Amino acid sequence: MTSTSPNLLYSDGGVPFNEVGLHIIAHLYNTSAKLHDDLNQSVYTQKTSTPDVFTVGILDIERGIQQDIFPYPWQTDTCVGGWFYNVRTVYKTPQQVIEMLVDIVSKNGNLLLNFPQKPDGTLDEECLYILKCMAVWIKVNGEGIYSTRPWEVAGEGPATSEGGVMREKDMEWSNQDFRFTTKDNKVYAFQMKWPEDGRVLIKTFALEKAPKVADVRLLGFNGQIMFKQDHNGLHIKLPAQKVCDYVHCFCLELG
Repeated sequence: MTSTSPNLLYSDGGVPFNEVGLHIIAHLYNTSAKLHDDLNQSVYTQKTSTPDVFTVGILDIERGIQQDIFPYPWQTDTCVGGWFYNVRTVYKTPQQVIEMLVDIVSKNGNLLLNFPQKPDGTLDEECLYILKCMAVWIKVNGEGIYSTRPWEVAGEGPATSEGGVMREKDMEWSNQDFRFTTKDNKVYAFQMKWPEDGRVLIKTFALEKAPKVADVRLLGFNGQIMFKQDHNGLHIKLPAQKVCDYVHCFCLELG
């Protein structure tokens, strides 16, 4: 990226300046294509859901989420605290941020996350702590996030997100809640809470209702995972120790 060819153009609202705004967006895409062998690599995001958003840019939902899989790529923009630095602000926990990320990606979304800077341009210790926790988590579970697409359903379980702008809330996840992504004939099943008894049941993968599962891996675990697929779902036995501090992920090889 250079100062004259940004990768991201963001407007805090709809397309600005009418026809002038549309020409600016066209220039963004055309310039990117010229620099990348006729392939546009730039993105424009806007916050209105008028029909043109699906032809000229990506829908951005401020501090909110889609309730289910959305047919077009979309984005949540939010912050770990307030948009501007305030020493009194209570930040989201790393767990909240990671749970949001998984939920958003399962529904065809992207998470744009703001970290407020102190007056001298640096991040405070709490922001750095969140980033470090996210880095540790993504090192284990990134396979189920990067380059994935939504699966046939976003997930299963009793916890549901409230869709819309400015409807961000701390979700009460249970070990019955799962979120799914997919790539390369694999389904990644994120279990939102570790079950104390080590037993997992993914009802979505009941025989005759879902593809046959040929193998199961727990990301971050090198041993063999025991599993059985029957008419009630996919039964998995977890190891004794957790592989990460937050949401864990199974890779289901489809047979």
